[in-house]
Amino acid sequence: MRPSPEQFWEALFSAPAEPGQAVHLQMRLLKKAGRPFLLLPGESRAASATMGLYPAQSARARAARTVLRWLLRASLAPGTERVSLTVSSADPFARHLSSLAGEPTQGLPVLGILAGNPMSAGQRFLLLIFDAGQRPVAVVKAGLSEQAKTLIEREEAFLAAVPATTKGIPKLRSTFRSPRLRALALDFYAGDSPRPEQEVALLTLLELWIDPKKQVTVFETPCWARLEQACAGNSLFPGMAGQLRGRTIPSTIQHGDFAPWNVKVSAAGAWKVLDWERGELTGIPGWDWFHYVIQNAILVRCLPTAALVQRVENLLDSAPFRQYAARGGITGCERELVLAYLLHVAEVIRPSEGLTATRELLSALATRWQRA
Repeated sequence: MRPSPEQFWEALFSAPAEPGQAVHLQMRLLKKAGRPFLLLPGESRAASATMGLYPAQSARARAARTVLRWLLRASLAPGTERVSLTVSSADPFARHLSSLAGEPTQGLPVLGILAGNPMSAGQRFLLLIFDAGQRPVAVVKAGLSEQAKTLIEREEAFLAAVPATTKGIPKLRSTFRSPRLRALALDFYAGDSPRPEQEVALLTLLELWIDPKKQVTVFETPCWARLEQACAGNSLFPGMAGQLRGRTIPSTIQHGDFAPWNVKVSAAGAWKVLDWERGELTGIPGWDWFHYVIQNAILVRCLPTAALVQRVENLLDSAPFRQYAARGGITGCERELVLAYLLHVAEVIRPSEGLTATRELLSALATRWQRA
């Protein structure tokens, strides 16, 4: 099921079926590039807090978000339009959301909704749940399409399986299933995407995800199995795979989409990594760090291929990454793993944005390193 892009919020909840079941909410709709983007609660403080669902990355986007948050707190809502949301008080999903608010309510608690990528068949929605004092207490991720449900199921399975004490990974709070949708809930984590000066914490976090007691070969990891299947006819794959054949590495937790917009850094500097639908308990060291640097450079900074090449080589030459490579058992095969990572993005993930730039970077690095 794909919701109408003009009224996605109506697809999340069932309409009143019996007299007296209707609950009405007055909200504000904010559009981005002409598409519904954020549904803001009518309460000013909660509306301002809901802007935090948007992980703005560029300086311009951050500034615009900050200004709009201040305006919303002042009960001003420029650029928004009024929306009336009518929900059945008997809707099971609405009741589930009310249970997360900590106090029973009729219909729905105070909430805000961020619409995911409307161009993706796996579009999911983030719902920020507030308590009676307009304090955010939980975030719910919900999916309506079959692909979105599958992604939520994968994230749910990973979060249920990962050790509860693992640093940087949120605990699964609750789940919800119905014929219409599937959802999971996490506690709310305050914070914003990491700034460049905060990225010194990358080394510490990624090192903590390495398990030196569990040794595997690169070829035994689930990511590699998918890569090998997708690249059977790729001319780059045999040579790169030959260099890694039999390579033993310590197993590492792998996020799979480790990027600044999927990280929250608290005021105290603690990192919480979100969106684990590609998470693996047995991953490949280095791939998350490559993803963090490369995807930010492609999607946010929009760097040309030559600059991307330099970014990758600077990373491999940096002291923090060399320390991580030694702990992750990948010293001496970093280049092959970069090429394998880029092949995985290009042939397995096939993202809706940045695919051309990824393939151009892959070609440039392969040519450059073959000559070295």
